[in-house]
Amino acid sequence: MSLNETALACLNRNRLLYLNMLEVLRRGSAELLYAGEGGVLLYDRGSGAYMLTARDRAALDGMLPLLPADCDLLVGHDLWYRDELAGRFGLWKEELCVQAAWTAPEPPEAPAFGGELRLLGEEWAPYVCEHYSKSDIGGLEHIRQAIGAGMLGAFVDGTLAGFAGFHGEGSIGLLEVLPAYRRRGLGEALLRGAVRLALERGQYAFGQVLIDNAPSLALQKKVGMTLSEQPLYWLFRR
Repeated sequence: MSLNETALACLNRNRLLYLNMLEVLRRGSAELLYAGEGGVLLYDRGSGAYMLTARDRAALDGMLPLLPADCDLLVGHDLWYRDELAGRFGLWKEELCVQAAWTAPEPPEAPAFGGELRLLGEEWAPYVCEHYSKSDIGGLEHIRQAIGAGMLGAFVDGTLAGFAGFHGEGSIGLLEVLPAYRRRGLGEALLRGAVRLALERGQYAFGQVLIDNAPSLALQKKVGMTLSEQPLYWLFRR
C-alpha cells in the first residue's frame, strides 16, 4: 500500500475520532509524515497543526524525530503520551475534547428561529471579534480567515445576533449567540446551518467540544451529532 492508503486504513479503524485527520487528508492540505500499523502523523498547512495518533511506543518513537523542535500546535488522539509531548515541546495542555460529527445520510433540517442565516462578508470581522468570547485566540486576523472560509450569521430584525464558522483544520466552531438572543434557538439553527454548509461543500461535518462544556454537549446531542467515546486534545504555546 502507498503511504496515503496506509494512513487511511489506520484512521478508518476509528473514523469518528480521527475525522479531523481524515478531513485534512481529504481536502489536500495535509503533509503525511508517518503512516504505519501503529499510527499516523501529519502536518496540516491550513491550521499549522501537527496531528497524530500512536498506538504504541514504537510508533511514537518513529514520529518524534519528525516533529520540529519549535512545534507550537499539536493535536493528539491518545492520552498515554499527552504529558510527554507537552513537556518535550513546552506546550500548554488544553482540556480534553470529544469529536462531534454528523453521521446521518441526510443533512439536518434548518429549523425556524425568527430570523435568517446569511454568510458574512469581511466587513463583519470587527463586530464578530468584539462579540466572540474567545477572540483573544488569534484576534481579528483569525476572524477574518474564518469569515473567508465561510461564516454564518444569524440575523434577527436586521441585527447580527449570533454566528458560527470553521476553524483552520475544518472543524465547526466559533459559535456564539449574543446574550440578549440566547434561549431562542439560534445556537441550534447556527449549528444545523454549519453542518449543512459543510456537507454542501463536500466536507466532513464535525466539531470538537470540551468534555466539561455541558451546554455545548447538550446542543450537539439535540441536533443529532454523534460524539466520540474517546477524547482528543490540543497542545499549544501560550
